[in-house]
Amino acid sequence: MNKKILIVTFLLVGMVLTTGCLDDFKEKKKIEKKLLIGTPTEEYYEHAQEYFEEGNYSQALKYDFKQLEEDLKYYKEESSEIALDYNNIALDYDKLKDYNNSITYYIKVIKIDDIVLEPDNPERATTYYNIASSYDSLKLYNKALNFYLKSLKIDKDSESILLTYYDIAKIYEHKGSYKQALHNYQKALVLHNKSMKKDQAMGENITQGISRLKQKIK
Repeated sequence: MNKKILIVTFLLVGMVLTTGCLDDFKEKKKIEKKLLIGTPTEEYYEHAQEYFEEGNYSQALKYDFKQLEEDLKYYKEESSEIALDYNNIALDYDKLKDYNNSITYYIKVIKIDDIVLEPDNPERATTYYNIASSYDSLKLYNKALNFYLKSLKIDKDSESILLTYYDIAKIYEHKGSYKQALHNYQKALVLHNKSMKKDQAMGENITQGISRLKQKIK
């Protein structure tokens, strides 16, 4: 009984102290969430977008790094805003065929996504696919396959799932795993036939892959 009274007493004292410090606490939480009050300029981002669309990826990269530098003044590194900057830089490097640096920045995105996004958030599927594509370009097929499969588990978009099955099939074919390659080409074909936006070249590539593998499996 005495113990319960003592606890209540401490709680009442704590409530008085907390009430007096509540505004300070709220302000502290705001500071923890954002490093500076206000919003960073998006001027660098807009320039980067313009250059990227023009195909001038070196200049796009330059301005995406400037945007990153600006954003780091306002946001913690473990934030979705910084993840977007890293993603844009990774895309620039990918277009410049600098796949090692592209992978470096996609990994930074993934580390932040592990903190700020749910494991099954479809946004993560795009990052997994992009990093897989970079590994694929370096012919690091096992690493590429790992991320393609991660993308496949959480992707909700049938068009991108089709493309992932196709890329997985190509990797299995490179590795000499013809039955697995055929299986994935066939899955891609099913989705292609259901698609409202049929890509004729993709359809031909899939059917040629299926035909080629059936000959090899005989």
